[in-house]
Amino acid sequence: MLAASLLLPLLATPALAAHVARNPKRHSHVDIAARNGEVLIEARGPSPELRKPKTKRVVKKKRAEGSLCVFPGTNTTTQIGGGAWAGGPTSTASGSASASVSASASVSASPSASPSPSTPASSTSWSLEEAWQGNDFFDHFDFWAYNDPTHGTVSYQGASDAWNQGLVSINSKGNAIMTVDQTEHVSGGRKAVRIHGKKRYTGGMVIMDAVHAPTGCGTWPAWWMNGDNWPYGGEIDIMEGVNAFSQNQISIHTGSGCRIPSNSNDLQTGTLTTGWFDSYNCAAYETGNEGCGVRDLSNQNSYGEGFNAAGGGVYALEWTQAGIRVFFFSRNNIPADIKSDNPDPSTWGKPTANFRGDTCDPYKFFTENFNIFTNTFCGDWSGADSVWNSAGYAGQTESCASKTGYSTCSDYVLNKGSAFSEAYWEVSYVKYYNPPSS
Repeated sequence: MLAASLLLPLLATPALAAHVARNPKRHSHVDIAARNGEVLIEARGPSPELRKPKTKRVVKKKRAEGSLCVFPGTNTTTQIGGGAWAGGPTSTASGSASASVSASASVSASPSASPSPSTPASSTSWSLEEAWQGNDFFDHFDFWAYNDPTHGTVSYQGASDAWNQGLVSINSKGNAIMTVDQTEHVSGGRKAVRIHGKKRYTGGMVIMDAVHAPTGCGTWPAWWMNGDNWPYGGEIDIMEGVNAFSQNQISIHTGSGCRIPSNSNDLQTGTLTTGWFDSYNCAAYETGNEGCGVRDLSNQNSYGEGFNAAGGGVYALEWTQAGIRVFFFSRNNIPADIKSDNPDPSTWGKPTANFRGDTCDPYKFFTENFNIFTNTFCGDWSGADSVWNSAGYAGQTESCASKTGYSTCSDYVLNKGSAFSEAYWEVSYVKYYNPPSS
């Protein structure tokens, strides 16, 4: 993520919000906060001097110069376990502004109840607090019905349109489906969905079981977490990649001051990615938007075609004072304690990614995060010329330009709808857990 920012306050109508989303100079994730009963959307971005081409590491770009838009909202707060959780406004079928974003009041977590950075998490199992699954899965999310902050060749649909067009559904297994429009030729952008979880939390555990995730040239799916006032509330990318990648990338992006140990590769099965910047500095504005990234080189089924062929699997995010750890288990290797809703990460071995809390306080640099599913196309990562025309990274052996015969990602996405039969999420559940009591 990028190093200097400009934040312009605007009191906005939904129409103005759409205008703002159409006009960032580079791409931005949208951050959501609550202030004085209003919902805030913030977009931040780089100073021109940090817009350097990267040759050693292909990275996504997620922020741009933008604006602050304000919508009416409601605040409700609950607190459970060792973390803070807050519900936002309820969804409406119209996909209105209030239904497309979540608001929460500020609630402090209780990091003192968590292990110190020098000790591992307790061996006592965690306890299930909420399960988002089955017919009410989408009731826990708000639909983002505005232009794509990442400049994708996509048209995000509100709740009503998404249901009516069959972009979301619950299948006969009770799994949530998020797919894309497969009309062969479209203009502007291909229809898809982006959903934001209504639950916010600081500390705890969240586990996601997916049977299938989007893959293929032109795609850019992600399951990730975001806090308010990016990057100061933190961002955690748990499952993410582009095009025909077969290796998952896990990343964190923070405000200034968060660093990870130089021996991080010894504490995880994944491998730190390298680029132009300090790989151990996770501050977005000091690393050209890169933060700290870990690529899963040890599992060929953690992302892409391999993930789907194996029947998917489980991603687990553990967030304690000791740090933030991400685990991946393929379908045939899911621990029995996860299946029984009594997860015990002390028995899981090394995590795929381990962002230790020794020099990056996870309760300071990450607060009130909510989870997001995206299913965009092209944009600032998968659509970048240097990515579309490249191979040999993250398990992709042939460039998408060569595979598809199209010189640009956008031309392919707009004119080859039949190619996106695999561009869908099938999610069994998202579950939240309280930390151990001892």
